[in-house]
Amino acid sequence: MSGERFSAHEARKFADKYAQTTSEKQFAQTFWRDFFSQLLRIDDLTVTGIEFEVPVRSHLTGKVKWIDVLWSGVLLIEHKSAGEDLDKAEQQAREYLMSLDQSKVPPVVMVCDFNRFRIIEILAGTSYEFTLSDLPSNLERLEVIFANKGLGSTAVEISADTKAANLMANLFVEFEKAGYTGHETSVFLVRVLFLLFAEDTRMIRKTMFTTYVSSSPSSGSGLGAMLQELFLVLNTEKSNRPASLSPEIGEFPYVNGGLFSETISNFSFTPAMRQALLDSCAYDWSSISPAIFGSLFQSVRDAETRRTMGEHFTSEQNIMKVIGDLFLNDFTNKMNAAWDSPTQLRRFHNELGDYIFFDPACGSGNFLVVSLRHLRSLELRVLARLQELDGTSQSQLDGTWGQKVGLHQFHGIEIDEWSASIAKVALHLADHQSNLIWEEIIGTAPSRLPLKEAANIINANALDIDWASRVPLGEMTYIMGNPPFFGARFQTAGQKSDTLKVWGGSKGAAEMDFVSNWHLIAARHISKSGGQAAFVSTNSLTQGEQPGILFPKLAALGVGISFAHRTFVWQNDAKGQAAVHCVIIGLTNKLPKKRRLWSYPEAKGQPVLREVSNINAYLVDAPDTFLTSRPTPLSTELPKMDFGSMPNDGGFLSDISSSEAEEIRKSDPIAGKYLRRLVGARELIHNEERYCLWLVAADPNDIRTSTELSTRVDSVRELRSSSKREATKKLAGRPSEFGEIRQPKTAYIAVPRVSSENRDYVPMAVMPPDVITNDALLVVPMESLVTFGLLESRAFALWNKTVSGRLKSDTRISATITYNNFVVPELQNEQRSFIELAAQEVLSVRADFASNSLADLYGINSMPPALRKAHAKLDSVVLKVFKLKSTATDEEILEVLFELYAEATKLLVKH
Repeated sequence: MSGERFSAHEARKFADKYAQTTSEKQFAQTFWRDFFSQLLRIDDLTVTGIEFEVPVRSHLTGKVKWIDVLWSGVLLIEHKSAGEDLDKAEQQAREYLMSLDQSKVPPVVMVCDFNRFRIIEILAGTSYEFTLSDLPSNLERLEVIFANKGLGSTAVEISADTKAANLMANLFVEFEKAGYTGHETSVFLVRVLFLLFAEDTRMIRKTMFTTYVSSSPSSGSGLGAMLQELFLVLNTEKSNRPASLSPEIGEFPYVNGGLFSETISNFSFTPAMRQALLDSCAYDWSSISPAIFGSLFQSVRDAETRRTMGEHFTSEQNIMKVIGDLFLNDFTNKMNAAWDSPTQLRRFHNELGDYIFFDPACGSGNFLVVSLRHLRSLELRVLARLQELDGTSQSQLDGTWGQKVGLHQFHGIEIDEWSASIAKVALHLADHQSNLIWEEIIGTAPSRLPLKEAANIINANALDIDWASRVPLGEMTYIMGNPPFFGARFQTAGQKSDTLKVWGGSKGAAEMDFVSNWHLIAARHISKSGGQAAFVSTNSLTQGEQPGILFPKLAALGVGISFAHRTFVWQNDAKGQAAVHCVIIGLTNKLPKKRRLWSYPEAKGQPVLREVSNINAYLVDAPDTFLTSRPTPLSTELPKMDFGSMPNDGGFLSDISSSEAEEIRKSDPIAGKYLRRLVGARELIHNEERYCLWLVAADPNDIRTSTELSTRVDSVRELRSSSKREATKKLAGRPSEFGEIRQPKTAYIAVPRVSSENRDYVPMAVMPPDVITNDALLVVPMESLVTFGLLESRAFALWNKTVSGRLKSDTRISATITYNNFVVPELQNEQRSFIELAAQEVLSVRADFASNSLADLYGINSMPPALRKAHAKLDSVVLKVFKLKSTATDEEILEVLFELYAEATKLLVKH
């Protein structure tokens, strides 16, 4: 975090708001929520990991205490009512530090009584105080604390789990070398992982498995048979085991849970296989994160992903963006509302055990694991609070109320067998880690072995089975996840078949991203049985033609968007990871009056929250309209846009470099007189020279007598004649011309079909009619500079980024979707004049930088201040047309544009 986030103005507003507040019980949480949202601009504390009322067992008294605010690894806050002793508060906070798990201990403590702040830097041994009224002048103190918020711990976690996964990868490699791969090898490694974790977390006696493996000969001979016997023992109740078992194996507990039930082949161990297993045994597996480790473990089979271990997992922060608004925030609010009532807390606790959590593309279980861990943490707070309110002894508390949240509530479908196996084990590990914390805080925990229940993870194609036949779906079911991202053009034949089957032959199904299948199936179940869903999706699902195909289907089912995250970069903190532009879409058939819409001013930055009355298919607070492909502009203010001319000539006429053009002029003057400058998107944006031979209405004698022309035209004829497409073969009858001719006869606006997402404006240019365009450009005959001014405005740039399709992350402008659906109010003559003057100023400033390309002039960092100023003036003039101020936010502009579209089309859809 940089100091730019801190605003003295916001600090003053915050200080004034709480100047007279005194009661800790009534206002402490509100005080700190406002502190984080107003000063740090953190709207979602769940995602960030900031928690209130965190239980911890005191190392001094053995009693459960409550930390007012804990941001693991960053900050601990102890809050008191006005006028209370800060020294006593600091002593209490330091006691909490001594009682916390070491991984959660922050380097800074803050104590506060509303009027006074004391910041203590534990490692540095320094502290300083200031009053609430002096907060604006002490922002640099806060900057020290939050400069690197939330990093560190994540990086350590990734590093530790990468080491663990590498050990497993090495073991897998040795199995590969010995010729062992496939299903049975996967089963074996999953079992080994469980046993390694079990002995390091007291599920079985410490080093029990390590000692057993170490007792085998160094050659590895017989180790496979020893492990086979062990697996059989682990799957057999002690009362049913043969009396002849040796003590070293007979002491192993009965595990159950299906982990050891399948019979697999006996592996003949090599010395290297044995050593790789012992290396894994030597590692401390107690602190691995099942959420991260699941994805790392998933990659050990593949040589390529082994080289980039740690780069391909779903970070917990991103998972929290899904489950926070889907259910966790609501559960937390319910707990807080019941906090002082034992009866209400017990009712809420019982309710927690009735929910179902389902990921129909669960991979290695990341979403389920994180959900389980946070729900167990929530349950722990409830039980600790009940203990505090009732004065109940520990045995009474557990015996009466016990654990409600369990693995039986977690369900997943995964097409890859290996990943499904990992998901099952990862959930067992997460559950046991929660038990260890449970034992630490409330004094006891559910028994560990045998495993009495397991998550329901199904190895199947989620698009080929009826979810409801395998998972209990209903009002209390939450469906979530990160289904696979494959665009319509990148699906395998099998995936395309699945897509068409899910959509049932619906129009446009072949154009849909693969991830859309999960939205449609989930909506059908929600429509029938209730419940809610939220998926991470490619942002193309909310751009271009796809919203108009998917969301009317959902609306017809009575399902709408409950919350959403607009486009952001889905990433983790590991080096070299791939950035994917995503959205998050929540679905329900019971839409709330206020819906949470998250926007990202920076795609890689923190989100900003708005509570809105509606979220439409384009993730805008605007009417539920669906843009359709339109052959002509909806607005009477816009002339028709068309493609540039399509050569379809193999480059013989259209791909001539400047040096080739010069040579033609010298060697063949007849051909030279037909040379014209040609521009496509690249030539336009990067100011590159390219030429073509424009032979429309050319003298036939010139074509016959010019060697250059006759040779090139003959090549075009042969190319088109040999095509498999009948339409192209017909073009062989006129080989001297471009395949499709759409060259304007007047000056025109040249618009690149694809433009970088990193530009604030789409770089366009006004061209004379003798400059030929190809079909990488869109062209608009220019009746006046008004059209150019409208298209070079911030309003059109936002519309483009919101509704256009994407090529990777770049916008793909469509005449039929983007341009023809851009509605401009009817202009007055005075407004036209102002737009023309402002547009001319933009062109005049560009002329001052004639040696620079449009890429230079419109780069996010290289745009000249004078040009940016001219565009700001143009923006102001255009926004007035839409009855908006120049300070209007992106969201406000888009709301108006969609309202104008809805009014023009009369296609409002109301839920």
